[in-house]
Amino acid sequence: MVNGSSSEPENQGDFITILSIDGGGVRGIIPSEVLSALESKLQKLDEDNKDARIADYFDFIAGTSTGGLMTAMLTAPNAVKRPLFAAKDVAKFYQEKCPIIFHNEAGAHETVPEETKPSWTDRFRSIRDGISRQLEKKFLEPKYDGKNLQDTIKEHLGEKLALSDTLTSVIIPAFDIKQFSHTVFSTLKAKRDSSMNALLEDVCRATSAAPYYFPPHYFETSKPFNLIDGGVAANNPSFLAVCEAMKEKNTKFQNIVILSLGTGEPDASGRIEVGDRKWGIYDWLLDDDYPTLLLDILTTAPDKMTEIYMSNVFEISGVKHNYTRIQALLKPNEAMMDNKRKGNLERLQKIGLDLAKEKDAELEAIASRLVDIRKARLTHMSA
Repeated sequence: MVNGSSSEPENQGDFITILSIDGGGVRGIIPSEVLSALESKLQKLDEDNKDARIADYFDFIAGTSTGGLMTAMLTAPNAVKRPLFAAKDVAKFYQEKCPIIFHNEAGAHETVPEETKPSWTDRFRSIRDGISRQLEKKFLEPKYDGKNLQDTIKEHLGEKLALSDTLTSVIIPAFDIKQFSHTVFSTLKAKRDSSMNALLEDVCRATSAAPYYFPPHYFETSKPFNLIDGGVAANNPSFLAVCEAMKEKNTKFQNIVILSLGTGEPDASGRIEVGDRKWGIYDWLLDDDYPTLLLDILTTAPDKMTEIYMSNVFEISGVKHNYTRIQALLKPNEAMMDNKRKGNLERLQKIGLDLAKEKDAELEAIASRLVDIRKARLTHMSA
């Protein structure tokens, strides 16, 4: 469809609803607060579902990296087949667990009782070993060993839940470095193909394995996976989600209603200028002032392009109102994926709360539409 025309379904219940959540480490606090506000509105608007949860209103929830973890938390079932976490619980999770996830015990040194005053030779060896260890950490190891991330995921999602167990269809990308291709985990694929029915803990660990930050994740179903962060393939998974939903549901583009949540994008302040640098490997990968420059560029630039493509395609197709993107601008120190300091986490929480307040009218409209779509389906099913 072009030139502003559209052919949306006559029955509200025929719309396919999608929630998409970007990657971004600790910045997941921002969309978690937006989702908390949305869930609260759903509970107020839907008188037939006072225990409303995000998973009740979206046919597909897509998430990359931190968004993938959030996706799993919102859709994992408890003992009575209801969502294990409310959106407000996810927001609380980020505040409490980010300092643990982004804490590396691998580099810790044992405390040895000082029985005697060390000799100058011992002091020299200690200094030498310390320098050697720091160089090894900087050049030969990821910033975090991933154990705390793995343990936290297991603690909150358990060790038995699989993709096929999710309460609504999820879409979580990763990248297989052996196959050199993206791997898209989804509930519907898992139900058709047992080799794709991975444990949620493995999927979450894989999609969060950001290069430099965490080591790759290896696991097996009936086949092996050698995976890194889905952000290298689709840090903003909204377009991927639309394609997967259209393929799975055999539906038209005009039938898609999507809410896309960012984790904040850095503004232009304090950015590195080209200057007179030679731009060798040090400038791209080892600069102490910006050690993640290349990684940030490789994830942020595609995010922005995906947002532009999505917005343009929906507008050209005459269904601009079916696409909503909610994003915040951040200062460079706020945009760091692993800034776990209490002050930064509190700032990110405030940014998320302020963003939800700023977008209150949009969230109200989205909530109202989601409730109408759900009610239309229930009415059709009971007819």
